[in-house]
Parts: sequence; structure tokens; C-alpha cells
Amino acid sequence: MVRVRLADADIHFTAATRRPWEQPRPVLLGLHGGPGIDGGQLRHFLAPQQEWATVIVPDQRGHGRSSRSTPAHWTLTRWAEDVREFVDALGLEDVILLGTSFGGFVVQRFLADHPGVVRGGVVVGSSPRRATPGEIVARYRDLGGEEPARVMARVLSDPSPRNEAEWARVCAPFSRLRPPDEALGRIVRERVETPEVNAHFMATFDDLDLRADLAAVREPILVLAGARDPLTPPGVAAEIGRHSGAAVTFHLVEGASHQVLWDRPEEADGLLRAFARSLGLPAHPG
Repeated sequence: MVRVRLADADIHFTAATRRPWEQPRPVLLGLHGGPGIDGGQLRHFLAPQQEWATVIVPDQRGHGRSSRSTPAHWTLTRWAEDVREFVDALGLEDVILLGTSFGGFVVQRFLADHPGVVRGGVVVGSSPRRATPGEIVARYRDLGGEEPARVMARVLSDPSPRNEAEWARVCAPFSRLRPPDEALGRIVRERVETPEVNAHFMATFDDLDLRADLAAVREPILVLAGARDPLTPPGVAAEIGRHSGAAVTFHLVEGASHQVLWDRPEEADGLLRAFARSLGLPAHPG
């Protein structure tokens, strides 16, 4: 991994492409989910995009090998400011900013706060507000029946270690439809976790609502929603399009759950390349 120094934090990141360096290509800057996990999983998910882009994935502040900082800095506003400093520090151009799940919240915050920095944003498995407990429990009931619905309801009302462990056993499998390969299994086992960041963020999660802020967005947004995503109901993800100040393209990805990029890699890659071309950026493999 490579390190870059921001104003008050060291950010570790990877950068990779399979295109010849002399050929033009956009930068796909990926913000991982969580919070509380490093960027290793997203790096694995974005490997196909190395065929046509330079893929850069940082461990965001408080995550992985980057500076832990303090709880006062574990906010969407600060994470978005870090992205701005990161882009400036590396002199990145023709950037498409992509975020999955929690990273999608950061993308929306960034686009609202920092217009004119990137060419466009991609939000995957995320939404402009937290889905209500009732919406989430109903999704688990629709997709898995009463047991996952009951477990999800318990963890939403009491996120104790015992209930979290039961959620991991009963509910987590619904977040990914495609079985993990050996590499993904190893990445998950070896990832650097910072549960204190997750706990801090989740304490304020009920208040998260970016809908009014999206009116300030000026760059196009691509939204990818898994048709079988239990954590981010597609209807809630689609609300981005009703509130953004810029054009939003919404795609419901059949056969995908919360981890759209993993469940449907070829379809996701085609949608990402088409979005890049719609921004006037080269996105041709080979």
C-alpha cells in the first residue's frame, strides 16, 4: 500500500490498472463500506474495472492502515473533506467517485459539499437516508421469512454482541448471493477491523438524512441497487433521484443483493463503463 499525508491524517491506499500507462483512462476512486472495515473487500470487487480505469481504493480515516484520528473526526463531513484533500494531494483528474453501502453516504456528502471536483458519482447499495427499522425488517421478511425478520428486529433495537453474532449467522448471508471465492474469504478473515468507528457512527445513524443536501449536487450520479438487497430497499435507494440537483441514472440489478459488484460483476462493469462514457471519459477494455 501507498501512503499520502493529508492535513491531519495519513491515508493508505492502493492504485492499480491493467491499461498501458500511456493510454488515457479515468480514475475510479472507490470508498469502501462499513464503517469499521478496511478497503480490502472493495479492492477485490473492483478488480474488473482495472481493465479500463485506474482503480484507487483508500482505507478511509479510522479504517484499516490509515490514521485512526478521534471520534470527533468520524463524520460524513470529515470523510468527504478527506476525499477532497486526497484528490488534490495526488493531482487526480477525470475522477469517478464510487461508494458502496457506507461509502455511498460519503459519496453523497462529498458531491453535495464539493461540486466541481469529480466528473460523477456512483452509489452502490446505499441511499440518501437510513431505511427505517420497519422497512428493513419487512425486507428481511419478504426475502427470508420470519426468522431473519425477528433477528433483524432484535439487533436493530439492541445491537448487543450476542444479537450481532446471531445476525451474522442468520441475516448476513442475505447480503451476498454469489458464494465467496478463496481470495474473498481470505480478505474477510484478514481484514483490519475498527469496531469503535462502527459503534460511533451507528449511534447517530438514525439521524442520517441527506435528501435536502442533495439539491446542491451538480455532477451526474449512477445508482446501483440490488433487487434482493435487504439492508437498502431499492425504493429507498431510488430516492436519490428525487432529490439530487443533477441527473441520476437508477438501475435495479436483478440477481444481486447488498454487494452488487460481487453478485453481478459483468453487469456492474457494463453499467460502470457506460456511465464513464456518458461523462465523456474513455472506458474501453484492452
